[in-house]
Amino acid sequence: MTRVLFIAHNGYGYPHSRVRCYHFARMLSQYPDFQTSVLSFRQDLAPHLSEEAMYFDLRDRHKLVLTLKAIPRLLAERHSLIYIQKAHFHSAAPFFLHRLGFLPRYVFDYDDYDIPLSNFFGRGIWNRIFFGSNRWDEITYRHARRALGCVASSFRLKEFLSEYHPRVVRIPTGVDADRFTPGERMDPDVVYLWNGLIWGEPIYQNVQMILRRFPEVVREVPGARLWIVGDGRLWDRLQADLADRVDFPVKTTRAVPPDRMPEILRQADVGLLPIAEDTEWAAAKSPTKLFEYMAAGLAVVAGNIGEVRHVIEHGNDGFLAQNEEEFVDCLVRVGRDASLRKRIGMNARLKAEREYSLPVLGSHLAEFLRSLLQ
Repeated sequence: MTRVLFIAHNGYGYPHSRVRCYHFARMLSQYPDFQTSVLSFRQDLAPHLSEEAMYFDLRDRHKLVLTLKAIPRLLAERHSLIYIQKAHFHSAAPFFLHRLGFLPRYVFDYDDYDIPLSNFFGRGIWNRIFFGSNRWDEITYRHARRALGCVASSFRLKEFLSEYHPRVVRIPTGVDADRFTPGERMDPDVVYLWNGLIWGEPIYQNVQMILRRFPEVVREVPGARLWIVGDGRLWDRLQADLADRVDFPVKTTRAVPPDRMPEILRQADVGLLPIAEDTEWAAAKSPTKLFEYMAAGLAVVAGNIGEVRHVIEHGNDGFLAQNEEEFVDCLVRVGRDASLRKRIGMNARLKAEREYSLPVLGSHLAEFLRSLLQ
């Protein structure tokens, strides 16, 4: 039996840790040849901190304390296969112990193009001690090069990691299709939903695009309503914008615990996934909300950028828009036609079950890890 220890930067509340550590660990543990657990730097080592604080509020001394707390736990796992999810300061302890020979085997999981946003140490000396470099890109490359193998969440990230390692598998960020299920909508209004963490400008601009163009939808679709469910560093800024500049009804709800999101999605009709700017981050992203929308049977309207175009078949199980005008056209089209919404949502649900549910992804991960361990 192989013990796999997943190393998470954040806790269960953040999508990347929840899906790619906690959920992957749960699925992998269903196989008799694997035993799994998760070491979350936020949840296990710093439960007094918020998820957001792990990204934006920690000074080097806090990061060092957490790194030193992790080292004895990791030394007890020297015979385990370490699963490092993301290259941030939380990977310093396992990567450093690997360099010293104490943790000979690890897998590197990369689910976002994080290099411009990496959360390493502020002072270069600590990065050089733990990672052997102070360059964020080089640190990421080293994570990939020294790994037993790499797991990428998207085609773009698989292409990127393949430059540094010959053994890379694409495993998207999927969904718990047993929890995210379609609801019976009785409300005659058409509810358009966006949910997520507004952690920075890329996400903020995506939401701004919705707000800028949604009045056109209101004029064309009787009963059209916008619902934004979220949180994050720029949530209060968004609320101020809504109070100052938006002249149509929009409901906002502060983010609910992850286990309550299925209930939220059952109250919506259309899932929104706009992408305002075609950046490397957007091209590489495997968005959790997309798979949750699909599993919940929502009709998804998304920007035709990056991984989304590999998931959605336009007009069959969702809609892909090339620009803002097409995005609005798709929102109007699906809003006016209830039978179209139902057909698109049913097809999306079937695809989520068939290709992106956790048991399917867990099977792919188990197969890949076995191939690495042979």
